[in-house]
Amino acid sequence: MNLRPSVLAVAASLAVLAASVPASASPASPASPAAVQNSPAIPPDDAVRGRVAAHWFGRQWPMNFLAGFRREQVAADFRQLVDDGFDTVVLLVSWGDFQPVYAPCCTYDERAFERLRFLLDRADEAGLKVMLRLGYGWSFHPQAGSVLERQQRLLNDAQAREAFFGFLGRVSQEVEGREGVVMAFMSWEDLWLRRVDQAAAGTWSEYLSTLSPGPAHPPALPDAARDPVLFNAYWDWLVIAKLLEPAMALFPLLSFEARVDDEPRFEPGPDGQPVVAGWIGHDGMMRIAPGYPSTIYWAPFWGSDNRGEQLPATRSLALLDALLVESAATSGRRLFIDQFNFVDNTVGHGNNAVIRPEEVAAFLHAAVCVLKRREVLGYGLWTVRDYAESPLHNPAFGYGLEGWRLETATGVPEQALEELASGDFQLRLLAGDRLSQQVTLRQRGRLPGAGDDLPDRVCVEAEVRAPGALAVRAGSEPVVLEFDGSGLQRRCAAIAAQPDAAGLTFALELRHGELALRELMIFDHVQYGGIYDLEGQPGPLLEPVRRMNRDFRARTRRCDLPGVS
Repeated sequence: MNLRPSVLAVAASLAVLAASVPASASPASPASPAAVQNSPAIPPDDAVRGRVAAHWFGRQWPMNFLAGFRREQVAADFRQLVDDGFDTVVLLVSWGDFQPVYAPCCTYDERAFERLRFLLDRADEAGLKVMLRLGYGWSFHPQAGSVLERQQRLLNDAQAREAFFGFLGRVSQEVEGREGVVMAFMSWEDLWLRRVDQAAAGTWSEYLSTLSPGPAHPPALPDAARDPVLFNAYWDWLVIAKLLEPAMALFPLLSFEARVDDEPRFEPGPDGQPVVAGWIGHDGMMRIAPGYPSTIYWAPFWGSDNRGEQLPATRSLALLDALLVESAATSGRRLFIDQFNFVDNTVGHGNNAVIRPEEVAAFLHAAVCVLKRREVLGYGLWTVRDYAESPLHNPAFGYGLEGWRLETATGVPEQALEELASGDFQLRLLAGDRLSQQVTLRQRGRLPGAGDDLPDRVCVEAEVRAPGALAVRAGSEPVVLEFDGSGLQRRCAAIAAQPDAAGLTFALELRHGELALRELMIFDHVQYGGIYDLEGQPGPLLEPVRRMNRDFRARTRRCDLPGVS
């Protein structure tokens, strides 16, 4: 069965991407991939066989989690993953967070490496194995610049790739000898080719030389609209030959998440308007070394009409099975599903097909047998805990005051930072103190604001030392959060966010009282997973997911019965 997603389904994959130099930053030269030669101690397939993984974002948006997670919460979060039947945690390793400056090469942020070491240590203590998504595209680091510009340079500029390999080399050194790191993978989502620049002319010529003799190929650089087949074939070759294969010298257990959505190929219709005349696959992204797992993702939109329909569990199971069969045949490899997205409410993709809510539990129960029957090595879940898409950098002051401007009535702003026993920080505010952050659209992707039907909210967590009133603005009239009594409190309220051409100005002023701020958020969307909500309370899918995890990791006799799924 060869199922092709609609244009909306293709677009849905986009959503999973879509201050001063810190004192700890260090300039360095890039390391060649050949500088570290690692050999897998065990076959890569065996390293991930039976793995049940969960992405962890530290109760933040994935885009800002590294600077945003609080150390005091990590051990409890990891224990909860183990209790829920997960044996592996997936950590995002953002290029921009670890190597914010790549040209001129290179500046590293040592704080990122320290925080990665902290997470690896806590995972080891919890008994969790670790997978790393290398080169995650998003970063809110003040020096990292535009995400899209970074991707464009990486895919077109050999010097940018050398810098990228320097980043990978540093990460490789950090994880060397850590047996708990069972796999790393790169993803097409972080390597989205949008155009081929003149800087890539030599790389394009090299690709042309790999093609079998046949009709002459145009020497001009390929255009996605004019030469879609050749453009996408070049993209496939580029990410494997110029990024994945060199990186395998640094990471012996390295896979690649291939794009399983096909690109529409348009031709003029009877009325002259473009119509879909066919589909262009990405088989080349699955051409990885023998013995290495091929990594894919899945959501109910794959193969569906995507007109807002709700699918019965049986239909979704059939589509899942079709993708597994097609991907295994194309790659010739065993499969690992890094994002098994059985529910999804991504902003802007409301037409994507979903499983009927009342049938999701039944789908999960039956999916275990589909995965086992197709010999899937393992799977990972993306949204184990719901998260708010808050575009604030450094929202819990893990990086001190980076990204923030603090105006105090008395004293030096840095003296308002208080370090806790956990290694986390909180920020003392006295009456009249003002705190602000300028949030730029260019780096954040999307901002809460007027003009949509999504309600904007603000949340503040603070230790109350004297009852107070905190006025919060987001480019509009302030809302006032009242803190009474004493102790740790969390207050949330509706707010009207109004970004301008420069972005969004988020500002707070303490009118009276004394607070120690722990965490700040402003958001208009909460990504839903059905397992734990934004506050950490159990959701309707917690028990079905626990059962799925248990059944997948164990021998499930019901899956051995003919016709049973």
